[in-house]
Amino acid sequence: MALEEEKTEVLPITGMVCDGCVAAVKAALESVDGVAGAEVSLEKKQAIVRYDPSRASGDDFRRAVEAAGYGIGE
Repeated sequence: MALEEEKTEVLPITGMVCDGCVAAVKAALESVDGVAGAEVSLEKKQAIVRYDPSRASGDDFRRAVEAAGYGIGE
């Protein structure tokens, strides 16, 4: 993936209460096709996702996070 094609998005994550939650959200986001990586912070209650916008979108992130049992805030 060319670096100029990569985008970064910050997502507010709801429902996380422990390190296991962080791991589950990270795994869910990284399972989305087109995601290069995700950093999840329990303290900040957010995820920073690096992805290829031609292969992944906010809807994909929301579906993956919700399937793992968490939410994306506004």
